Formats: sequence, C-alpha cells, structure tokens
Amino acid sequence: MSYSITFIFPHPVSGPTGGYKVVYEYANRLVADGHRVNIVYSGSLFWKKKSLYFKLTNCVRYIQTLIKGYSCRKWFNLDKRVKEHLTLSLNYNHVPKSDIYVCTSPYTAMYVKDYPTENKYYFIQGYENWGGVTDEKLRETYHYPLKKIVISKWLQDIIEKEENETCTLIYNGFNFNDFREEIRISDKYRYHVAMLYHTIELKGAKYGLEALNIVKKEIPQLKANLFGTPPAPASLPEWITYNQLPSKEKLNEIYNNGAIFIGTSNIEGWGLPIGEAMICGAAVACTNNKGYLEMAKDGETALVSPIKDAQALANNIIRLIKDEELRHRIARNGNEFIKQFKWDSSYKKLKETLNIQ
Repeated sequence: MSYSITFIFPHPVSGPTGGYKVVYEYANRLVADGHRVNIVYSGSLFWKKKSLYFKLTNCVRYIQTLIKGYSCRKWFNLDKRVKEHLTLSLNYNHVPKSDIYVCTSPYTAMYVKDYPTENKYYFIQGYENWGGVTDEKLRETYHYPLKKIVISKWLQDIIEKEENETCTLIYNGFNFNDFREEIRISDKYRYHVAMLYHTIELKGAKYGLEALNIVKKEIPQLKANLFGTPPAPASLPEWITYNQLPSKEKLNEIYNNGAIFIGTSNIEGWGLPIGEAMICGAAVACTNNKGYLEMAKDGETALVSPIKDAQALANNIIRLIKDEELRHRIARNGNEFIKQFKWDSSYKKLKETLNIQ
C-alpha cells in the first residue's frame, strides 16, 4: 500500500546540514518503495505575532527565495520523485494533504500538533533549546499529541525518564557507500588531523582551532585539513587547508587522509562527522557532549575531553600522534563499532514506527 508522507522543516538550508541529510535519506528510500513524499520548508513562522514591517520584509524575502531557489538538490542527491515546497506558513491549509506528517523541530511541532489527524510524528534529532526556544517551551513540545521519534539514547532518556512520555529510538544510519576506508589505518600519516569547521558557537570550532595551535607548538610536523559550509576562517596559517562545501568524494578523501579526526561540538543530537570519520579509519578525539558519546567510548573508540577545553583536546591529539599503538587501536575499534549503524536497519524501524510497508 502506498502512503503520502510530509516532512516539515522550519526553513530551507543552503548547504550540508546533518539533521536535514537524515530526513532526505529517509525520503529517498520511501519514494523508492513507492510512497509519495513531500518536503515542506516554511517561508515564515508565527506570522500573526510579527510586526507589519517584518511581514512586509518577509514577503520580499519569500519571493527572493522562490526566485533564487530553495532546493537541497544543490548539495544533496534527492530523488526527483520527492516534492519540495516552500510555503508562506505551516498552517494545515498551506501544506500538502498527506496520510502522515513528520515535524522536525520545536517550531514545526508547534504547528503540526494542531493538524486534524492522528498520524503525526515529532522527529527529535537534538535538544533544540535555541533560536528563541527556552528550556520550558522545548519541554512543553515533548508533551504535544505527537508520536515521538528520537535518534539517540540520551534524548530517549529525556523524553521517557524526565518527561514521562513514550518515544521510539531509531539510531541514524551511515552511508557505507559514500564513506569507506581507502587508506589503511596503519598507513595514515600520523601528523595529519581533520576537523569540521562551523561558525555556529555550539559547534565549538574555535576551541578546535585553539587546540590545533597548541599541538602545532609541540609537534611542528602537524598538518590540518578543515572542511565546512561557511567561507574559510580568516588568516589560516599555511599548515591548515580548508575545503568549503566539499563533494562526497572529496569529504571521503579528507576523512581518509586524516589519521585523527577531532569533534569539537558543545552539543549534538548524534554527531554524523565523527561516525563518518570512524568509517574511514580515523582515530577520533572529541568533546564529551552526549551525542558524540553515543559512539565515542573514551579509551575504546575515541579519546574524549570536556567541551570548551582546548588544552584537554590538544592533549588527546598529542597522545594519538605520539602513541602509534593507541592511535591504531582507537581507529580500529571505532571502525568496527560504527558498522552496526546501517541505513537499512534504521529505515526498517522507521517504517515499522510509521506503520507503513
């Protein structure tokens, strides 16, 4: 039986974003199975609460976005059968009528909770108490009449143990075709480190850069390769290279060339980059945010340090560079551990949760 399913985002994004990529992967698999899938992006949130000036300028931005284009296909290989929509509002009468609705953020949950159907889900990929959403308001969304899906054990604990609500845990999968070990762990250049760069404070990139500078002072042979969506940070030294919006092939190359991958985020729902790096055989040094800890077991699959602590992160990078046996063991353990997170398993559980075949 074929179903129509609509995933609802608060806005489109111009470049690779982990939470969006996960939904797009599910969308591709759903249409391949014969279902009809819509992706909805909002052109405006909470319109009635905005000033007249905001409404006028938002109309201009909406038209500009329509003209410029909002499709993720510029950076993600979304199946042509998946339909993308930019709506002026997320009110029920503005979105495609579907059998199933899946909201993807607190903002979209605030709309979907009022849709006149029981087949509505809340896909929770992080603890999203930012952008004007307080802890209190976020926790309130967890009690909406929506069937909740979480991507990690720590989010499941919040929903079930702290908020006394039910939810389904579906771990994210990894794409083992796009990412694979092409340089053997034992052959990697020990002084080569890779890192995701981002300007958002929560990603902690400034602490990663600080840690790299600390390491460079002790180990002059250090080379670093950064990648990300924004333009390169200003005044990068010659020993740090930067790749903006790398292709999947280039990203696989970056992960493979890195003997060490560092994860710097202060908070993550899951943490796709450290898993992708593990697939490619990099030894991971990362912060102890709860999303990373789903994969990063200190001393086993990664070396873990406190968030916002550049010195501690630098110490772990130095350990991995100097101790070849440790680096190889961490990389091998991570590479083996990450193999359990397959998209086929995640997709099967999603279909069971949505009650579709």
